Amino acid sequence: MPFKTASHKVLLLLLACTLLLAVFLFRNRIFSLTKFQDYYTIGVILNSVELSQEDLEAIYFIIGEKVKQINAAGGVAGRELRVLYLDDKSNAEIAYQKVKETIDDPHLLGYVGCWSSSRAYAISALIGPKGVPFIGEYALTPLFDKYPSMFTAENGIKEQGTVLQYLLKKKFKRAAYIGKDGDLYSLALLQRMQDLAAENPDFQVVDTYHYPLDHAFTDAELGAVAKELMARETDFLLVSIESGAATAIILGLQRAGLKVPVFVGLGDAGFVESLAHAQGQEIEEMYDINIAGVSGALNLRLQEVILSLRNDLDYSEELEFQLSFGARFADAIGMMVEAAKSKQDTSPATIRENTVQGLHNYIGGKQIYRGWYADWYFMDTKSGAGSVFLAWKPSNLTHHVLAPEQVIFVEDTLREIPVIYTHIDLVQIDQVQDTEGTFYANFYFELFSSSPFSIDQIDFTNAARSETSHARLLDIKLVRSKRPANKTAMYSSLYKVSGKFLFDPDLRNYPFDQQKFIISFQPGSALQPFLIQPPVAALRDSVFDSGGWKLIDHFVGYNQDIISFINPLEEYQQALPFYNFSYIYILKRARVDFVLKILTPLLVILVITYFSVYIPMYKFETLEAIQVTSLLASIALYFSAYKPEMEYATISDRIFIFTYLMITSLIGTSILRYVRRKKHDAENKLARAYQLYIFPLILIAFTIFVASA
Repeated sequence: MPFKTASHKVLLLLLACTLLLAVFLFRNRIFSLTKFQDYYTIGVILNSVELSQEDLEAIYFIIGEKVKQINAAGGVAGRELRVLYLDDKSNAEIAYQKVKETIDDPHLLGYVGCWSSSRAYAISALIGPKGVPFIGEYALTPLFDKYPSMFTAENGIKEQGTVLQYLLKKKFKRAAYIGKDGDLYSLALLQRMQDLAAENPDFQVVDTYHYPLDHAFTDAELGAVAKELMARETDFLLVSIESGAATAIILGLQRAGLKVPVFVGLGDAGFVESLAHAQGQEIEEMYDINIAGVSGALNLRLQEVILSLRNDLDYSEELEFQLSFGARFADAIGMMVEAAKSKQDTSPATIRENTVQGLHNYIGGKQIYRGWYADWYFMDTKSGAGSVFLAWKPSNLTHHVLAPEQVIFVEDTLREIPVIYTHIDLVQIDQVQDTEGTFYANFYFELFSSSPFSIDQIDFTNAARSETSHARLLDIKLVRSKRPANKTAMYSSLYKVSGKFLFDPDLRNYPFDQQKFIISFQPGSALQPFLIQPPVAALRDSVFDSGGWKLIDHFVGYNQDIISFINPLEEYQQALPFYNFSYIYILKRARVDFVLKILTPLLVILVITYFSVYIPMYKFETLEAIQVTSLLASIALYFSAYKPEMEYATISDRIFIFTYLMITSLIGTSILRYVRRKKHDAENKLARAYQLYIFPLILIAFTIFVASA
């Protein structure tokens, strides 16, 4: 009967706990449903013609997570944020109709997206006069100057046209144009070419061709065009039409014998490459404006965000592009929401006007939005202030890289900066100090550039410093240096670098942990910037000595920061982009040492303790002596073993705690059995069943879990 009474008490306690938990969850669920009394909507204008279903799913995921974050932080001044996806299908009339159907919704806060100057111009007739906040993806900012509510996250035509003219001045003299009939962006690029021809007598636009998007190109037609262009000694071709049509034009001209460098305007060079590869063909030399950052390098800021959301993604360059694309939209949404909250009055009657005023605070870097993809602010033209990179696909490569020279604005002055083609051949990572967060690395650092470049211009940002002189603890030796023998060759230098580097250890999973070992560097001066171009992943070094560690993954990443500074005499604020680059090696700690010195002795102690329960009760002193000695031995082993001194418990600590609890449970049940040795009641039987059956089952499950970790 006492056992039944205890069972009834336990059952009642469990029921009470379950009821309390249900009430807690129910109340929180009700709270989450009724937290928002109203809502605002942001329309996201996408294009299912240029974007695949996989692209769209990645975009939906990133935007959805951003909306969750905003709503978790209170939404838009206490109102829930929702998004409405609008597919313009790459058609200006459809885009106009989609906006017309939604713009009068009183819950509508604004729009983001619309990757086209022509389509953005079509919907501006609705958005502009009504003052609806809009952060688009267009380049032709002069078309929207009269509308204060219309901004673009993309670089303006001034910056993009400057890059195109820079390329033409540098390398070409006789250019031709093939573009989409009536497309405003394409015509603006053509105008930049014609402007250059007007001011530079050494450069000419030899011919222009305009085609509608649905034009069916034939080999005969493209053959005739190729013949005309070759007769005019064309050395450069600007093709500005959607990616599918651009691929057909470029491949058709190549088959007809015209093999000149091509600049992809309206389309995307990456899509053009993919479409050509799908047909089993290769495109010769090609250029494009790159808005997705450094080719072949991951956006580390975005990586950290994605890992905080999901850690099961199989990364690839395609997925990186998709997530980057989505993150740009997510940042535009976040910026619009932040702008909406810049005024205390967030009522529907004034929310749009206040949002527009808030967006104007980002012009000139007066305010900077720290987004998932990048730091954002606007130029005076209300265009995005990010750098414009020139992508280049050499004829001997199947993928694009950064062109050897780039132009960016540094302190409002157009500057030519070099691209350093880098490669790290890692030799060794050793002397890892967990608690200090340091490791030693030896590697060869190879630098290729179109102009002379020295490692002295590089600052290894995570190299440890001397406590006395504060100098970097690095030994750098020049191994080889070559000057170009012809116009196509590049300067090259090979250095051997050895030294002590810092890392940020996360030891919660010690000794089954993975750590990031980073070799990070940046320009030594913000006013002398450079970019890097790493080799493709297949060519990067993955074989090196790392005693006690196993390589899991490695990649190259970059971070972009915006340095904001103010002239106090003129009260003029400026912003300066600054890049940091990292070669990252993810290593997993080898477990042999822990298994041999810690885990095996603990398992032996637990097994011996288990077998002690078979000692009869009349030898209780012997039984308890063995169990208490086992407990003391495990405690002594803990204090003698290596363990990182952290403010939190590691897996190693939890294994020891598990051992203490298991041995203590045997000691307790043994005492219970001894006290009640003359009573064969349920408690005695349960204690005996635990010792003989449950304890070994827990021990086996624990061993399997640790072995599979």
